[in-house]
Amino acid sequence: MKITKLSRGRKGQKGRPSKYDNALKRKIAKQYLEGNQSLTEIHIEYGISKQDISRWAKRFSCELAEEPTISAMTEQEQKEVNALQKQLEALKKKLEYEQMRNFALETMADLAKTELGIDIRKNFGAKQPKE
Repeated sequence: MKITKLSRGRKGQKGRPSKYDNALKRKIAKQYLEGNQSLTEIHIEYGISKQDISRWAKRFSCELAEEPTISAMTEQEQKEVNALQKQLEALKKKLEYEQMRNFALETMADLAKTELGIDIRKNFGAKQPKE
C-alpha cells in the first residue's frame, strides 16, 4: 500500500503540515478500532508510530462510530427489490409505448391538417361564435 504524504499544510494552518492525509488517518484508525488487527500489526504494516495510530483512533473514534453500517439484505428485502425492479421495467415499457403512441397521434394530426385541411387540434383560447 502506498502512503501518500501531503506536500504542504492548509491555508492558515499553524505549525508544520501533517505528513499523512486525513483519509489515510481515518482508514488506519478504523482498521485499529474494528479490532481486526492489533496496534503492533498496523504499525508494522504501515510503518507509522504506535502513538500516531492511537492518537488517530482517539480523534476519529466518535466520527467513525456515527458512520452507518450497511448490513446484507434479508431474503424479504431482496424479494422487495426484485419486485420493484420488475415494476420499474414494466413502467419503462409502458412509458416507451405511450411516447410512441403520442408521436403517432401528433403525426396524424399534422397529416390531417396538411393533407385534408382539417385542424383537429383543440384551440383553448378560441372564442365561441355568438348566436
